[in-house]
Amino acid sequence: VMSMYALLRSSKTPPGEEQIEESLAGNLCRCTGYRPIVDAFRAFAKTDDSLYTKSSCEVVSTDKFICPSTGKPCSCGASTVHGGEGSVGSLTCGNQYKLLSYSEIHGSSYSEKELIFPPELLLRKSMPLNLSGFGGLKWYRPLSLQNVLDLKSCYPEAKLVVGNTEVGIETRFKNVQYQVIISVTHVPELNNVSVGENGLEIGSSVRLAELQQVLRKVVAERNAHEISSCKAILEQLKWFAGQQIKNVASVGGNICTASPISDLNPLWMSAGAKFRIIDCKGNIRTTPAKDFFRGYRKVDLACNEILLSIFLPWTRPFEYVKEFKQAHRRDDDIALVNAGMRAYLQENGTKWTVADVSIVYGGVAPVSLVARRTESFLVQKIWDKKVLDDALKILKEDIQLAEDAPGGMVE
Repeated sequence: VMSMYALLRSSKTPPGEEQIEESLAGNLCRCTGYRPIVDAFRAFAKTDDSLYTKSSCEVVSTDKFICPSTGKPCSCGASTVHGGEGSVGSLTCGNQYKLLSYSEIHGSSYSEKELIFPPELLLRKSMPLNLSGFGGLKWYRPLSLQNVLDLKSCYPEAKLVVGNTEVGIETRFKNVQYQVIISVTHVPELNNVSVGENGLEIGSSVRLAELQQVLRKVVAERNAHEISSCKAILEQLKWFAGQQIKNVASVGGNICTASPISDLNPLWMSAGAKFRIIDCKGNIRTTPAKDFFRGYRKVDLACNEILLSIFLPWTRPFEYVKEFKQAHRRDDDIALVNAGMRAYLQENGTKWTVADVSIVYGGVAPVSLVARRTESFLVQKIWDKKVLDDALKILKEDIQLAEDAPGGMVE
């Protein structure tokens, strides 16, 4: 109920059924009463309510009606149906039937009988924080990129944190200790997203929920041939985690964790993304995503460097990027195997040939794995069913699954 309330208050327009389901994906407990709860929420999507209130207008007699709640004759709606005193208009019959009420006002400005976000917190000026904890633990929250670099220079082994969705698990359940933690949630330079002529520049602290919003806007506004990688990342983010996690987890945090089952890293790699890295002296270098992951949870970052941003290039005409994820369940589950794939095709007479290709799998090795032999085989081949069959044979050689493959279920 609170997830639904939050969605309604923050939506500028009535949410769609898919939005409603997504907002509930973080609620793992699915009791026997879950289906009617979801069905009730669908009324807010303003779709065809007759699907859920089929019997609400069946007249039994002149003064008896079928109750939409119980499905039995009752008079609970009589005053409403006949427009009696105190009528709320939420249950009428025939042509007079009105949809369930929904605030047409933007949720954040809605004030009548509802709590609003405390204005004093909106107006409050952010301050840099420096906290000390038990055993010499230090926790910093800088407000500028330069402050982050200065802190990293003083504490090269410091751990950067945004949503704490990974570090929190490490410290709480794996007994990992970090003496110095730097929260980079309030650093403007790391929270920028810019749409450029050649692609998207995404700050490393940008939250996954914000990335979703940006990608949806880009998909709606850019040329169709440019957005193939954006659509693939959007689709993967849908199954990445619940909304509550995506609200706080960052793009850079997921990349630098270097999980072998990361849903996004195979896509960054196959889409040709580039990572911009800055050191404590302000020097910036760029490395392809394919070269960034060095081994199990090891990345191409020196102790005096941090990930600054991610550059995602637009796709070209006839260049296609596709995501893949297989898990035990659809929502809120880690992958058994996932993948990012890109194919750039060129017309060759009446046929199409593969000009460039990239295939990356997660969950099959200690690091996101590039299927190099398969890629080499596919280049300059004619795009047809035979080349697919031949490529699958080579793929078996490319990917040798160990017994302890990260995704599990090796057989």
